[in-house]
Formats: sequence, C-alpha cells, structure tokens
Amino acid sequence: LKALKENSSEVVQPFLMGCGTKEPKITQLCLAAIQRLMSHEVVSEAAAGNIINMLWQLMENSLEELKLLQTVLVLLTTNTVVHDEALSKAIVLCFRLHFTKDNITNNTAAATVRQVVTVVFERVVAEDERYKDAVDQPAAVQGNSNRRSVSTLKPCAKDAYMLFQDLCQLVNADAPYWLMGMTEMTRTFGLELLESVLNDFPQVFLQHQEFSFLLKERVCPLVIKLFSPNIKFRQGCTTSSSPAPVEKPYFPICMRLLRVVSVLIKQFYSLLVTECEIFLSLLVKFLDADKPQWLRAVAVESIHRLCVQPQLLRSFCQSYDMKQHSTKVFRDIVNALGSFIQSLFLVPSTGNIPATPNQTGSNASGNTGSAQTNPGVLGMGGGATVLPAFEYRGTWIPILNVTVQGSAKATYLEMLDKVEPPTIPEGYAMSVAFHCLLDLVRGITTMIEGELGAAETVIQTSTEATSLPAQSSEQDLQSVSDQSEKELVSRAVWEEMVNACWCGLLAALSLLLDASTDEAATENILKAELTMAALCGRLGLVTSRDAFITAICKGSLPPHYALTVLNSTTAALSSKSYSIQGQNVQMISPSSESHQQVVAVGQPLALQPQGTVMLTSKNIQCMRTLLNLAHFHGAVLGTSWQLVLATLQHLVWILGLKPSVGGALKPGRAVEGPSTVLTTAVMTDLPSISGMISKLFENSQYLDDVSLHHLINALCSLSLEAMDMAYGNNKEPSLFAVAKLLETGLVNMRRIEILWRPLTGHLLEVCQHPNSRMREWGAEALTSLIKAGLMFRHDPPLSQNQRLQLLLLNPLKELSNISHPDIRIKQLECVLQILQSQGDSLGPGWPLVLGVMGAIQSDQG
Repeated sequence: LKALKENSSEVVQPFLMGCGTKEPKITQLCLAAIQRLMSHEVVSEAAAGNIINMLWQLMENSLEELKLLQTVLVLLTTNTVVHDEALSKAIVLCFRLHFTKDNITNNTAAATVRQVVTVVFERVVAEDERYKDAVDQPAAVQGNSNRRSVSTLKPCAKDAYMLFQDLCQLVNADAPYWLMGMTEMTRTFGLELLESVLNDFPQVFLQHQEFSFLLKERVCPLVIKLFSPNIKFRQGCTTSSSPAPVEKPYFPICMRLLRVVSVLIKQFYSLLVTECEIFLSLLVKFLDADKPQWLRAVAVESIHRLCVQPQLLRSFCQSYDMKQHSTKVFRDIVNALGSFIQSLFLVPSTGNIPATPNQTGSNASGNTGSAQTNPGVLGMGGGATVLPAFEYRGTWIPILNVTVQGSAKATYLEMLDKVEPPTIPEGYAMSVAFHCLLDLVRGITTMIEGELGAAETVIQTSTEATSLPAQSSEQDLQSVSDQSEKELVSRAVWEEMVNACWCGLLAALSLLLDASTDEAATENILKAELTMAALCGRLGLVTSRDAFITAICKGSLPPHYALTVLNSTTAALSSKSYSIQGQNVQMISPSSESHQQVVAVGQPLALQPQGTVMLTSKNIQCMRTLLNLAHFHGAVLGTSWQLVLATLQHLVWILGLKPSVGGALKPGRAVEGPSTVLTTAVMTDLPSISGMISKLFENSQYLDDVSLHHLINALCSLSLEAMDMAYGNNKEPSLFAVAKLLETGLVNMRRIEILWRPLTGHLLEVCQHPNSRMREWGAEALTSLIKAGLMFRHDPPLSQNQRLQLLLLNPLKELSNISHPDIRIKQLECVLQILQSQGDSLGPGWPLVLGVMGAIQSDQG
C-alpha cells in the first residue's frame, strides 16, 4: 500500500481524465473509484491536489454536485494530507455549492461546510495532543496584526487560524485572505459557523495566543459593529444584486449575534473582560420597553443563560461592580430584570388584554399554533380551570412552563430557520424573566452558603489545630492568617454580590408576590425571599435582611394593615426609591383588588378595632414561610425578631388563637362575638399553624445565647405594647407575648440563669397590670416558671447550688409587693404546691417561703 501511495498521482490520473469527459456515467464511476482509494488512505499530497483541481472544474460546470461534496468530505476526514492552498480550495468549493439554485445541494453543502470546519479544528486539537510534551517555542510578538504573523503556528493550527480569520472577514463583508474564489456568503451562515467553532473548541483559543488575539481583535469588534442599529444589513456580499438596505434590527442576525455573545461570555470571559462589559451592557439595553417584543424575548433568554451560572455572575461582580470606575454590571442585570418585569405590568404587551383568561386558550401548553383555532380550551364551564398567572392592576399575564428549574432552555434563540421575527406568546417573556430571578437567587445563595460553610469548617479546624500549643509551629499560624485573609476577600465578594442585587430582586419579587395568582409561583417567590433573607442574615447585612423579612411579613397581613413596626421599616425603604437605569422604581405597595380566595375574616388587633379584616390563602402561605424562616434561621434573625413576632402576633389575633396551658395556642372560644369567621380549610390548618408556632419557640433551646436574648427582648417589647393597649379597659388583651415568654422559659431551663432576670422582671410588671386577664396570665406564667425551675434537674442539683435556688424563689417573694388579691391567691397556691412537692429539699429556701406567709399576716391584719 505504501508503494501505491507514493505513485498515487499516476494511479489517480486515468480517473481524473475520466471525470474530464464530463460524461455522467463515467464521471460517477471515476468519483466512486477515487473515493475508494482515499478511504484506504493511498492518496499522496500531490494526488490530493490534483483531485481537488478536478473537483473544482466539475463544480464550475455544476456536475454531480452531491457526489463532489461527498468526495471532499471523504478526502478531508480520512487523513490529513490536504493542507494550505489545497484545503482552502476544497472549503471554497463547498461554500460555492452552498449557494446554488438547488435546495438539496444547498443543505448538503451547508452540512459539509460545518463538518469540514469542525475537521479543521479537530486537527488542531490532535496536533496539540501530539506536541504537548515538546518544549514550546517562545510566543510570537503581539501587536503585529499582519496576517503573516502566523509563522509560529504548526501546520494544522495555521490552517485553522486562516480559516477562522476569513470567517470573520466574510461576516464583516470584507474580502477573504485565504479562501480564494468565494463568490457570495451570508452573514447568518458565517455567524453560525463562528458560534459552533467557539462553542466546540474553546481550548484552541485559550491555549494559543494567536487565536486569542483573533478573538480580541476580530470577533469582538465584529459583534459590536453588527449590534449597532444603523448597520445596513445586506444579504450576501455581492454588491450588485443587493436588496434595499434594512434599517431595523434584523431577527436572524440579532439572534445569532446573541448566541455568539453567550458563548463568548461563557467560555472566554477571562480573556475578554472589557469586551464582555460592553456585551452585557448591550444585553441590558435590549430589555428596554421601546425594543421590539422578539428582541426583548431573545435578550431575556440570553440573560437566563447567564443567571444559571453563579460562578460567572460572581466574576462579573469581581471584575466590574467591585472596581472603582467600572459599570456596575451585575447590579444592572438584576435591576434590568426587575424593571423589565415592571414594564410588562405597566404597559400591556399587545394592547388587547384578555378580559378573561379564556381567550389565550392553549398558550399555557406552549403550542401557539392552536391558540387561535380553539379559544374555549379551558372547559365549557366558563373558565372553570384557571391558568396560573400574574395579575396586577388589571394586567393579566399567564405563567407558561418555560424551562425546568436550573436549566436555561431557550426557544427563540434556537429558531435558526426563521427569517421573520416570530410572534411571542403572551406571558413568555415574563415567565423567562421570572425563572431568571429564581435561578439567580438559587444559584447565588447555594454558592455563597456552600463557600461560607466551607470557610467556617476550615476556620474551625485551623483554630483547633492552633490550640494545641506544642505542635503549632510558625507555618501553622501562617496558614491560619492566610485563611482569614482569603476569607476576608471572599467575604467582600459575597457582600458585594448581595448588596448589588438585593434592591432589584426585592422590588421585582415583591411585585410578583403581589401579582401572583398561582400557588406554586407564590411558593417559589416566597422561597426566594426566604433564602435571601437567611443569606443576608448569615452575612450580617442587616438592612437587606430586614427588607426581605418585611416583604414576607407584609405578604402575610391583609393589604394596608396598620402595623407600625413594618410601616416604619418600609417607609425607610421606600423613601430611597431605587433608580434603575435612570427609571424611578418605587417599592410598589400591594394592590388591594387581588383576586385571592378569602379564607378567614377576623378583627384587627388595635385599640379601637374598626370593622373586620380578611386573610386570603396567599396570606396564610406567607405566614407559613415566615414560620419556616423563624424556625430554620432563627440564629441569624437578630433584631428582626421584632418584625417576625409582631406579624405573628397580629395573625394569631386575627385567626382568633388564644393561649392555653403551657403557653401553646388553641382556637379561642368565640367570646368576642361572631366577628371571627374561618373557612373549613383554615379550621383544619389551625392546629398545624399553632403547632408550628409552638415548635418555633421550642427550637429556641438550640439558639446561641445572643440570639436567645434577641428573641426574649423582642417578646418583652411586644408584651409591653400589648400592656399599653390593654390599659383602661377590660377588653380581651393580646396574650401572645406572655404565653410565648412562658414557652421559651420552659424549654431553656438548662441555661435559665442567663434569662431569668429579664424574664421574671417583665412578668412581675405584667402581674401589676390593671386588666384582670392580663394580670392573671402574668401570674400564671410566673408561677409555672418557678415551679418548673425548682422541679428541673439542674446540674449541679439545687441542693448544692444555693444561689440558683434563691434566684428562682426570689420572684415569688417579690409577688408580696402586689396588692391585687387574685395575684396573692396565685402566689399562695404556688407556695402550697412547692411545699407539697419539694418541702423536704427546700433547705435554705425556707426563710424565703416563710417570709411570703408572714407578708400575708401583716397585710390582712
């Protein structure tokens, strides 16, 4: 075979002459024979060159076009003998066939071109593999943009370089350097080829300086130039037959450009930091309301592709938002999504708002085609099934199933066959933007929480290591300081990420929460707000944490509910209304006419309750989220316990839950008259809600001392408010705070010393309250705590710890200073119970107990 290869020029000659006859039958036989020879790899470089020249002649005479393409493909894929001029000629041949009149040939040629381009780059990868152990030559001097600067590249790489450079030239409508003989070319096809190369062979561009130079000097300027709107888009480079120039943005080009941009940002971000800044700002601009609907849809799809890559978002934040004079790119992306969502509500997308969800029949299932034919898909009962949707001030936007969580599957970025911009179904853009927000929050929080967790364990292990004095050498200490150094840097990035995005996120999420009519969507929004609040809490960012918590609290209460704690925080927030890209974005307050199912009616907790307030199923959903937040993230709530507990107290009151033994809440008897109306749905929920609230306070035993103090402080200040409200009237007071102080005390007996004084001090004040219900509960809570404290198996036991025993008994003595008889009766009952159960072990507590009895003597005479 080797000998055959050496003489292959002569062997091939007769077949070439056969093709020269241009007789169809003979030509077909000869081409088949040549293909057989190639597939056995017995074609030398010279022979290959001759073959290509012959194919060229056939092409010019437009004979056997499909066979030609097949032959080229076999020639280039079986071996690597075709280089340089010959290779470029073969490629041009395929390109020329792509622009014939025959449809089948065109499509086959397009596929062949794609395959050939891939082959050229695969050769580079293989070549790098072969030479990877060889010592690299010094890199070419940069700054020489002459196309001859490729002398340092190895043969395959050089071919690929020339090819890629010419693709850029062609897309730019310039003459190619290497692909001689091209007659016409379309931008769309060129962009597709560029995109596939960039996507499939990023390593070639990252490893070879010459190629990264092409990216910077050729591809990026090209993309930026094509994006500028005054470009006259022409089909093909032939000037003679060019149609009238198109002024407006052109769907096929824009969409392909966005695809190229997505790849550039994803694969080559590190090389193209400044260029990416321009691309990202462009993307953000494409969301503006004055852009065509399809452009906004494709832009939001492109942004979604970025939102599912938290590491990328993080590097945006590091490269732009944290630099002094740079655009705040990450912040702009989030804000743009927010104002995009707002604009969809404020300006109806088409002008014909469906009055009932009925008109947009099957859009929800995504098949826009049938939407016009069968408007009544939704069941004959006049819209019996309601589509999931957002509704705000009369604008109704359906939520479509666009993608699976965490993957950015685009629809319009994939429409490579469309020339006219497609019509976008209503709600599509909104649904993608909604997913962007959710994926963004999920990505950032998971990434930062993960890194935080890792950093915390590292710090723990390193401090444990350094606490062994004998072994800890200099370098150990060094590593710890390095660690904390690294920790500081990462912490700065995390904080910047949160600070950059929280305003935009909160504005968008609270608007969506208000507009959502779908339980699953509401659940997702609440989950996003909850994870953000928890993350801000962990990072110690108080303003943003409280803002997210306030949003959840406001969602739990009826609209315009007068709750001072919340209103003061929101007032602080809305006074600095955020400007997003120069547009003013107010924190939108809930619109009252939301179409939610009302599930409960109750009285507001106020001095003079006017009328009743209603709770909807969404309020209850928010309340559950609030409980989850307090339940799982109590340790990071700090001062915002005030917000959370105040909101819960009001909800409990509206739902008519009253404290019972041990401080748990039970549905109260309808003492206040028939004002509280609950649907059966809520009636069945009440036990579980009340259980969750109790569980929350039971969990306080796992909080650290500081968090526990925050919780106790919040409860005491709530209780003081309730006492103020109950002065001067004998109406039913709110006992939520007192009951919960009791619950918290009971579960924290093992560290009772640290909270005993604030706890009992406050309860003693409650015992002096003129309102008898209030007083009675104060005494109930106090005596229960004292009894439980004495019963509890402390370590060391009370008999050996006199100080603690006297501390526990002291409030009992203090009760003697209160003149209300009902309190004194409670006090004596308590003494009696203590004597019965622990009389024998009182020891040093006896004088105190006797003192209590003596005090009665002197009072009653």
